[in-house]
Amino acid sequence: MKDYRDLCIELFGTDDETELRKIAGRLRGGRKKSLSNEDVNLAVKMQTEGKTTKEIAQHFNVSRQTISKRLNQPLTNDYVMRLDFMFKQKVCTEIYVDYKNKKIKIINRTNDIMKRAFGINEKPIWEDFENFINERCFPKSRALRKTVLDKIGVDSYDPMQIIELTKGRTAEDNQYINITKKRRLAF
Repeated sequence: MKDYRDLCIELFGTDDETELRKIAGRLRGGRKKSLSNEDVNLAVKMQTEGKTTKEIAQHFNVSRQTISKRLNQPLTNDYVMRLDFMFKQKVCTEIYVDYKNKKIKIINRTNDIMKRAFGINEKPIWEDFENFINERCFPKSRALRKTVLDKIGVDSYDPMQIIELTKGRTAEDNQYINITKKRRLAF
């Protein structure tokens, strides 16, 4: 059996009680730190500037899961769908959709205008959203459209349904769409 003092020296490099108390103070136990709204705003800014979730978590001394959870909260219950416009594994634009009132809300997570869903447009309207969705599908006038629709398992040309199945991938770029939140519409 090991001596208590030898064990303290082995684990902490000292057996001095004062020094051990200082070490214990630095090693905070208990519930993890929560983030204030100001912290979340700073985390969003850091992400927009290109910081990874891991780097942001280290900055705030919290887990990556805590950062992801706070950065990916839906805005309100008014929005029934959330689309994440992605480049590789990075969310470039969050798009919150309210079909009933035909409105959207976006959050750009990158400063790279070329990777944003709506480019420099910070306040897109419903028509902008419809155009964006249509651009992420193959053209409606495409030759052999019926064959393509059959291949992806769609009965008719419905851009949103096509995006759900194809993730909005196009031949022109490396971006795609993840539909991350969706709940049933109340009628």
